[in-house]
Amino acid sequence: MDKEKLLGKAELLGLALVLIASAVWMMEHFWASVMMAAGTVILSIGRFFQTPFYAKYLPTDSRELTLRRLYHQRVFGIMALVVSAALMFTPQGFYFGLYVAPSSWLITFVVFVVIEVYTAFRISSVDKD
Repeated sequence: MDKEKLLGKAELLGLALVLIASAVWMMEHFWASVMMAAGTVILSIGRFFQTPFYAKYLPTDSRELTLRRLYHQRVFGIMALVVSAALMFTPQGFYFGLYVAPSSWLITFVVFVVIEVYTAFRISSVDKD
């Protein structure tokens, strides 16, 4: 199996673990936190080690600037997911003047989901052109 297929499967496995962790969190906090952290690491590895998009397009291609922006947004989404996984392990209390509730991880998780859905649909529509 080549590198791209393996990293694509790792990306899907990471997304599945993140999805399962967000659903299991209501019943079991610790194991959901562990699954979220593992899914975040696997998803990050799958995303960051794939062939960059700019290796597939010429610099003069009009789609390159749009794809560059979308892939940079995906990196921001992964950073939001890393913060979300870290907040799942954080106990309730005040940190740096901010109150962290047990469900504070949902805010950054929603940011990740919105960015992920937007970029997935936009990248596929740009690639069709």
